[in-house]
Amino acid sequence: MPDLDLDQLYFAIVDGNAKAAAAVTQEAVAADVDPQLLLTDYMIPAMDEVGAKFEANECFVPELLISARAMKGAMEVIRPLLLGKAVEPAGRVVVATVQGDLHDIGKNLVAT
Repeated sequence: MPDLDLDQLYFAIVDGNAKAAAAVTQEAVAADVDPQLLLTDYMIPAMDEVGAKFEANECFVPELLISARAMKGAMEVIRPLLLGKAVEPAGRVVVATVQGDLHDIGKNLVAT
């Protein structure tokens, strides 16, 4: 697809547009774009930008959660493709809070 603009994926996640993020990801997969490239070059940097905006008080928890939902929608498209690849685990992480605690939201974001 010559009209495929992967920057749209980045901005869909930053803007919290879950439908657009999933749609662009689906188009990219259909165009044989490597799912790992989508993840490392567009999706993770988009969430890094959202995190930087949050740290700078330029966005707040609701916007962070909306962007996380957009990221999750895009991940649902590529997850089956990534699961089939042999990847050496970098380690094991244990994340926990008391259920219902305010920090439970952040824990769920990190653990997803």
